[in-house]
Amino acid sequence: MYMKEKTISIMLVCGLTFSTVSPVFAEEMTSQQDTQQQLVLGNHGIEAKQNVQITQGRHVTPTDFVQIYSQKYKPQLTFKDGVVASTETVGTFETTIVAEYNDGTTEEFTVSYTILADPSITPDPDPVTPTDPEEGQEPVTPVDPEPETPVTPDPEPTNPEPETPVTPEQPVDPDPVTPVDPVKPVDPVKPDPKPEVTVLATAKTNVTVELNDSALLPSQFVSRNAHNVKLSFNTQPITNTLGTHSVQILASKGSTTQTITVNYTVVDTTKPFIQPQEDIFYVWPNDEWTAEELVTGTDNSGFVKVYFQNGQTLLDTTTPGAHSTVIVAEDANGNISTIDFQYQVISVAGMMLYSSPTVNFDKSTDTDIYGGTEPDTTLFVITEDSEELLAETRVDYSGAYHAVLSRPLQPGETAYLIAVDDNGGVSDVTHYTYGSKQVPEVKAESIVKSATDSQTTAATPDNDPSNEVVATKVDKDLPKTGDSSSKGLTVIGLLLSATALLYLRKRS
Repeated sequence: MYMKEKTISIMLVCGLTFSTVSPVFAEEMTSQQDTQQQLVLGNHGIEAKQNVQITQGRHVTPTDFVQIYSQKYKPQLTFKDGVVASTETVGTFETTIVAEYNDGTTEEFTVSYTILADPSITPDPDPVTPTDPEEGQEPVTPVDPEPETPVTPDPEPTNPEPETPVTPEQPVDPDPVTPVDPVKPVDPVKPDPKPEVTVLATAKTNVTVELNDSALLPSQFVSRNAHNVKLSFNTQPITNTLGTHSVQILASKGSTTQTITVNYTVVDTTKPFIQPQEDIFYVWPNDEWTAEELVTGTDNSGFVKVYFQNGQTLLDTTTPGAHSTVIVAEDANGNISTIDFQYQVISVAGMMLYSSPTVNFDKSTDTDIYGGTEPDTTLFVITEDSEELLAETRVDYSGAYHAVLSRPLQPGETAYLIAVDDNGGVSDVTHYTYGSKQVPEVKAESIVKSATDSQTTAATPDNDPSNEVVATKVDKDLPKTGDSSSKGLTVIGLLLSATALLYLRKRS
């Protein structure tokens, strides 16, 4: 009986903290109206516009020629073969729009459109041509009049007195006819040049995004060329598939909007994230643990492979003591992370045992257990049948404890009581059966001392020794509580956790 209970004590020693390790669909309703509209428009919700009229010289986009009624398939519109519809000449023309959907299909729409004259443009006037003389007629040449012949006096004088000769009149030259210059043609009125269109944003080159990145911004794909330009996704970028893709970014400022198509590449350069299940892991000698059981690995690709760097399949637990090993996490695209995993192989022979805790039956109830054990230890109460932890309480400096159970004990139900000190020393196990006043057996010779609970000295009614609270210890050279570091409670928990995982779980 003593050996069985000591085995149980050892198995329960290291075991409660390790037990902490534990690894909408939306239905979219469419209205009857949308269903009917989809029957008219086809499966993708797009149709060619009718009676498209565009002012001469205006900049056009594919959305000027087709009507999108649904964004379900994320249509991307382009002019077929990159041939943009011409708006320079008045008249009626045709253009073809290609729609590419996110289900991998494409659809073409041939649209007729009319270019209307721009009323702000004044047509060129006909130049004025100088008037030519009628055919067969010679141009009028100015005629100089013949000069008058001067009058010569008679040679014979009629009077004795000679007459004074009269100075002949000089011929009068008529004013010459000034030729008429031909009328110069009037320069035609030149139309005002088209206003320059400001490019709001420019596509970036060599754009890469990480696989499954859900926090992308439009500014990662284009650069703003002006202040106060708003950027938004016209189509959503694809990030769940490696390779080259394209996305449309909508740039807007005031009433001006522009669509920029950007090519980008989805890559995976993110290393997996790896962390240990416990800060320090405790295992029994020759126990078998795989790398997947010791660490947690996650990656943005959704897949991660975990293995020992030394190529071993199982953790090396052949030698008691502290050890370390390197564990590798590798994702689907070859990115690698490593971790230096620390673990401790427990040596059962090195454990120190105290005598089993005692119980004060007169004070104990179905929800409260009073008694005594080694001072400054931690007392655990665990059910016999289901290994359920009912209480964990600190024993005071005098050796008295008061365990408040998480649920009442049933009459005849048995619980194990075990105490653990800050250095990993443990006691034998006390079997406490509710409703029975059986005195717990002390398993080893001990130094007996009286102990009290946290309020008053434990009384012994009628001096009955069966009601005495007793605490015992085996080794007088055990380290004192004051010698332990602040890691004491952690060590207790880890030891208890190791024992509970290995004993209660009964690993295969």
